[in-house]
Amino acid sequence: MKKQQKVLRVSTLALAMGLAYQVQADDLERDPIFNVSEVIVVHGERASVTEAATTNWSIDAEEIKASGAQSLDQVLENVPGIYVRVGGDSTPRVDIRGLKTRHITFLINGVPASSTEDGQFDPSVIPTNQIARVDVSVGPSSVLYGPGGSAGVINIITKQGDNASAFSGRLEAAQDNTFNGDLSAAGSGDNWQGIMSVTHQETDGTPMPDDFEDTRNQIGDVRFNSDRKLTNYYAQGSYFINDSTKLMANYTQRDGEWGKSPTVDRKKAPSRIEDFNEQSMQLGAAHEINEQYVVRGFVYYNQTDMVENFYNHRMNNLNSIVKSTSKVSGTNLQFISEFDYGAVLTTSVIVEKQDWFSHTNKLRSDKGTGSGGGTGGGQGGSGDIDESLIVYTGAAEYQYQDDGKYGYSLGVAVHNYDLDVNSETDFSVQASAFYQATDSSRIHTGLARKVRYPSISDLYAANSGNVNLKAEVANQFELGLQQSLPFDTQLDISSYITDANDYIAKDDNNQEQNIGDFRFMGVDLQMTNQYFDSLGVTFAYSYIDTEDRATNERLQYRPTHNLRLQASYDFSFGLTTRLNAERIIDQVNGKGVQLDNYTLVDLSLSQNIWHDNLELYVRATNLFDELYYQSDFMPQAGRQVFIGINWQV
Repeated sequence: MKKQQKVLRVSTLALAMGLAYQVQADDLERDPIFNVSEVIVVHGERASVTEAATTNWSIDAEEIKASGAQSLDQVLENVPGIYVRVGGDSTPRVDIRGLKTRHITFLINGVPASSTEDGQFDPSVIPTNQIARVDVSVGPSSVLYGPGGSAGVINIITKQGDNASAFSGRLEAAQDNTFNGDLSAAGSGDNWQGIMSVTHQETDGTPMPDDFEDTRNQIGDVRFNSDRKLTNYYAQGSYFINDSTKLMANYTQRDGEWGKSPTVDRKKAPSRIEDFNEQSMQLGAAHEINEQYVVRGFVYYNQTDMVENFYNHRMNNLNSIVKSTSKVSGTNLQFISEFDYGAVLTTSVIVEKQDWFSHTNKLRSDKGTGSGGGTGGGQGGSGDIDESLIVYTGAAEYQYQDDGKYGYSLGVAVHNYDLDVNSETDFSVQASAFYQATDSSRIHTGLARKVRYPSISDLYAANSGNVNLKAEVANQFELGLQQSLPFDTQLDISSYITDANDYIAKDDNNQEQNIGDFRFMGVDLQMTNQYFDSLGVTFAYSYIDTEDRATNERLQYRPTHNLRLQASYDFSFGLTTRLNAERIIDQVNGKGVQLDNYTLVDLSLSQNIWHDNLELYVRATNLFDELYYQSDFMPQAGRQVFIGINWQV
């Protein structure tokens, strides 16, 4: 009842705000340097050198809507070089060029949003109705983000009141009592803008493919213990005190509960997130001292409180209860110098404190029922874990470009990793450049050395932590081409090599170790065509070769070939059809056994009823009900069909 009252209060406030500000103010031209949510400095209308000289993908709200994606993981599935898989804890994980989620710097409006416990993030809890743009930078990205990011950087830019509808909403339903909905209100004036929204996701569980044969551990059409409820509240606003000073603030809260399905062989037992609460707050400011100097930055605080229950295989006995709190607090301050000859120098100071507290209440001892979640809750681990660390970073990056003909970026950062038991200092460097060979051809290249420190759970988790871990170091090289082709076709292709040294992972005894050196080599390609106004076609292909250089063995669940096709067609009477197809070829499981190739097809139809203000749609995911695997003994979701409505005024 309390949650229902909370949703009602937020919805009523959103409605009142939407009615009060139905007329949006005219957009004012503001220097992009005031966009604190974008860590990389952009001045004027040109892209930054870092963006032009590395592989970057940007997906805006219009493209997200066209894809039918409802959460961030569904958006990222269509980015070249990204492989979204569902791991053994039933959480979507994002791999970039063979590296894992923990190797990605994940930001929301420039603020780190990964868990302090394990350095990962759950993209399924980020609803698309709040997203204005998703920026994905892979390869040798900027040093201004701090340590980590050896796989890449994902920055979620949320919607603002001056680029969103005054009042909008969505409601959709599917089988197994699946309901998704959101409500948003926005407003803006000459010197301010604001938006607020509430989103709710609910389902009784994930459907199993029809071809899956029941086992004694998985019976029926719905995956065991896969129900989910999640509510997300979001508010954002900014205000220009004058033409030289901007203030901004963001607040997000998420509440929910869900089950973590076991593997069908039940070697990994089920658990449930019984109570999840996450809050994120950010305050930022930008001030233009004069035409040459700008200072900007933000402070932030993220906290996640969670209660997880661990059960036996049949889920008829509760083994343990783990209560945990994860906190991240920090600041990122930038001093920017702009020069008349096309150069920008950005210096940055980042201080971040990470805290993790975990209390395990062990109720019984059943061997082999561990969840592997890092807390030791189901593995017989008892007691408390209360640890913290501080990471300091000083960085400088110099960008230069000559009227878009060529440009380069040079960056260096020094990091200090401060623990109670010891302190470690290391560095990151980055260099990249682009050359506009012709009006239709641009070549870019880059190299970098990136450092990733162990997470708190890597160091201290019961039964698996190792305080003697060293930092991972990734050495990267990339060479790419952007080429305009006839018939309104654009080609983007990048080749890369990444050597990940002192890679951190669990050994055969479930102990975190710097287990070895991995190499990732590959090519990402995307070709888009918009020759016909009503027809859009995108083809993407990713090839990757992985190797454990100590054993010369391939790495598990990194498909060698990944092909994607997206097509959309707009009919004159307001009907739009969209097709997404993905083919996964040549991957091995944890034992090195070759897995079957598979094809996934998503299809959606949407019809405008009242101009662009009302839309009815139907969408199907995994249309042909393919049975496929992305981790050991975890068959993925079968066909789902959604019927929904979008509206905006």
